[in-house]
Amino acid sequence: MDDLVLAMCGGYRAAEVLPLVRSLRAAGSRAELVLLLHRNPEGTKEELVSEGAEVVEVELPGVPEEVSYNVARWAHLAQQLALRPQTDRVLLCDSRDVLFQREPFAAVGGGAVHLFEEHPAKRVGGCLWTSSWIRYRYGDAALPPLAGEPVVCSGYVVGDANLMHDWLALLVGELTPPMRATNYMAGYDQGVVNANVYWGRFRGLTVHPFKASPVLHFGNAPAGTVSTNEQGEVLNEEGQVAVAVHQYDRHPAIKDRLLARYR
Repeated sequence: MDDLVLAMCGGYRAAEVLPLVRSLRAAGSRAELVLLLHRNPEGTKEELVSEGAEVVEVELPGVPEEVSYNVARWAHLAQQLALRPQTDRVLLCDSRDVLFQREPFAAVGGGAVHLFEEHPAKRVGGCLWTSSWIRYRYGDAALPPLAGEPVVCSGYVVGDANLMHDWLALLVGELTPPMRATNYMAGYDQGVVNANVYWGRFRGLTVHPFKASPVLHFGNAPAGTVSTNEQGEVLNEEGQVAVAVHQYDRHPAIKDRLLARYR
């Protein structure tokens, strides 16, 4: 299998991205790792290359002053995937707050694009961010039918490369031309993801419930709800070691312990 990991790292220092890079390799992954850079501090490219990542510097007019990295990334991720037709499986993820605990492609089945629910403490209507992003992109009337659904995170999607081409084409179409997306509305791409998941506009999706999810998003998780084993590995609610942990920085009790392995 030819596996590919793609992530946007615009503006970040190398130190902020190295936990992603090092944890991927520590988990035993042999995937090609491609990181997209834009306006990064001096020396970032060289340090990431020295860690074995392929680095692509991209032009992003109007980013981040008028359009956020969150929104602009999708077209460039689609472009990079198209340049690698040999790819069988691809992972698209955030870069600053994702850590791997196991090989990321072993946890998901083929023939699908996999997305993962956030912590059920907040549903779409109760999540200030996601509900606002849906209303921002689609209008107030779009929210009520989706309000009771679990939040699906846009920051980690993995699966079959051919299907991923189609999923990205859908997202890019919904995000082009981009709306002004700075500050509060910077992440409105997640509103687009949730709306299109629940509208059933893409049949190749598998959405994993939080309880048994191999990928844990902790942005909405209440303090004290993150479980670990004796080795300090983060567990899902069924006691299984999570393949990946996202938004761990919201939980200081586990952040330092996780990061200590990759410094």
